[in-house]
Amino acid sequence: MTRRPLRALAALLAAVLLVGLSASAAQAQSRIVALTPFTANALAGLGVKPVGIGQQLGGHNKLVKGLKGVKTLTLSHPLGPNLEHLALLNPQLVLSSPTWRKGTQGMKELGIRVVEIEPTRVNDVPRQTEFIGSLVGRRAKAKKLADQQRRHIRVAKKAAKRRPTVLLVLGVGRKPYAFLPSSWGGDLVKAAGGRLLTQGLKGSGGFAQISDEIVVKRNPDVIIAVPHGTPGNIPQITDYLRNNPAWKNTKAARNNRIYVSTDNTMLQAWTSAARSIYDVQTKYLKNR
Repeated sequence: MTRRPLRALAALLAAVLLVGLSASAAQAQSRIVALTPFTANALAGLGVKPVGIGQQLGGHNKLVKGLKGVKTLTLSHPLGPNLEHLALLNPQLVLSSPTWRKGTQGMKELGIRVVEIEPTRVNDVPRQTEFIGSLVGRRAKAKKLADQQRRHIRVAKKAAKRRPTVLLVLGVGRKPYAFLPSSWGGDLVKAAGGRLLTQGLKGSGGFAQISDEIVVKRNPDVIIAVPHGTPGNIPQITDYLRNNPAWKNTKAARNNRIYVSTDNTMLQAWTSAARSIYDVQTKYLKNR
């Protein structure tokens, strides 16, 4: 046999082996737990049904229909899911996020592979959708979905007709924190056409602690407040943020443009990033 046929045969055998390995890898990771709404919806969009998903504190209506009936795991700060409950699902792969990083080692000790995936930029959504596709052997389908996401994001961004100034505030009890441009919520507001008044503010994890005086001094056109706390405290925090007397002299308060967001849109990424942009534009910025 000549060298050319030998090389062709070797190439063919290598291709067959690669396909087999890829299929085996995808099959080996068919039992997946997704702790975030982004990873859960991404898997469903790729035709992969996880064996478990993390609880959602808001935005349940944004979970796709393909996740109906999937076991929901309670998540507790800072570790994430209860390890005994997680082990009962026997997952080979957990798609987690930096929020639950302190629980990663415990999951790994159960022999579970843990991968952190959490977009912090609108433009991260398509890229990380493709990454999830590579993990579960659905590269082609993920590319198609990601290309669609990119198109929809471009259209949503172009729809903004005005660019109001905005302070996006996380209310941890009565302590206000500003969402910085490096946070998911901050980048989402920018993508929707808002101008964040965060110049000079510094903090970690995408947030900077501020005071009511800073809010008044920055005097935004729009204040979007996001309550953060235990489920039992959210109504009280929401009422305080909506009627905070310290903000009454801001343009936002005078024009009745203080909004409270409770559906997790500002805190966590979703696969439908364009829809999140649309929601911010229509509910809060009024700039479409």
